[in-house]
Amino acid sequence: MARRHRSKTPEEDFPMTPMIDMVFLLLVFFMTVSTLAQADRRVKLDLPESSQSDVPEDLADRGTISLDAEGVIYIGAEIKSLESMQAAIKQSLVENPELRIHVRADQATAYSEIKKVLRACAEVGAYEVIYATYQSR
Repeated sequence: MARRHRSKTPEEDFPMTPMIDMVFLLLVFFMTVSTLAQADRRVKLDLPESSQSDVPEDLADRGTISLDAEGVIYIGAEIKSLESMQAAIKQSLVENPELRIHVRADQATAYSEIKKVLRACAEVGAYEVIYATYQSR
């Protein structure tokens, strides 16, 4: 029986190893980014609803502060006092003057507690504060 000699086509010569490596790198990248994106929202809150709320398109340069129903302040998942929150915001503003503060407060949080946080932000120079709500339909 005679063997037929097949010539290799360009598709057979294409190296798949770099392609597989790239897929794994992308997978690791997206897993890391999604974990970091959720780091500021670890505190579970029941946000108030508003039909007038807008979902901002630009999510860059955001610092997130969360207040639970008892008025406890969180930056990320760390509990902070009002003074330590101010120090953290002040340092963040030095590093990034375009920083916007994103305040997430539970709907059961007393407004007096929210007002303290808003005033503390203004005292250190964070004038662009965004109050988070769910958009009701």
